[in-house]
Amino acid sequence: MKFKPSRTKKSAQNIKAVIFDVGGVLFLAKKKNAKNNLLNSYKELCFLLDGIDMPVEDFYNQSSEIYMKSSKGDISKENTLDMISKIARCTPKNLKDIFNKTAKDNAAENKELINHMRKLKGYKLGIISSQWPLTSDIFLPKRYYKIFDGLVISCFDKIKKPDPQAFTLELKRLNVKAEQAIFVDDKEKNLIAARALGMKTIHFTGNNAFFIELKKLGVK
Repeated sequence: MKFKPSRTKKSAQNIKAVIFDVGGVLFLAKKKNAKNNLLNSYKELCFLLDGIDMPVEDFYNQSSEIYMKSSKGDISKENTLDMISKIARCTPKNLKDIFNKTAKDNAAENKELINHMRKLKGYKLGIISSQWPLTSDIFLPKRYYKIFDGLVISCFDKIKKPDPQAFTLELKRLNVKAEQAIFVDDKEKNLIAARALGMKTIHFTGNNAFFIELKKLGVK
């Protein structure tokens, strides 16, 4: 009688890469009761800003289109700062400081998850993230370009999830096939797009649940 390998062992042989979202996965809201929406929603972020001398709703309405274009890479960081600082009636430097401070005060790196993944041997690590220039320095620290083997960032690569091209570009950069990769995100619509390409997925709800799901897929 021939031995039939278990699904777990088969998965372990096939998986070569684990790819992460940033907001809501690699970075989490600092306050336990706070929603991670501030990491995924420009409007939520605007309502946390401290230092904008105008009604928040007005600032958001006047700047949201600029945010959308810059997060897709259609507007450079310099032009984004210039255009939005005029709306906020402050200098580009002050505006950048305000957004950076808000990001630092309200979000923290998920060090437990990153440290866990760095201990794993034989797997490539990647990132697919929708970012915009004014907070990308906080949510994409320079050391990530050493920790992670491939990154697809919307404001730099001019493509956003759940566009399938964002996933295919990342797979190309990691040099793996879709069925050899796990994608981790806190948004279901992005997971659906990844699964449609043949990728395995994990809906991130917390570290403990993530580690359990990772083991189920044979990554230990």
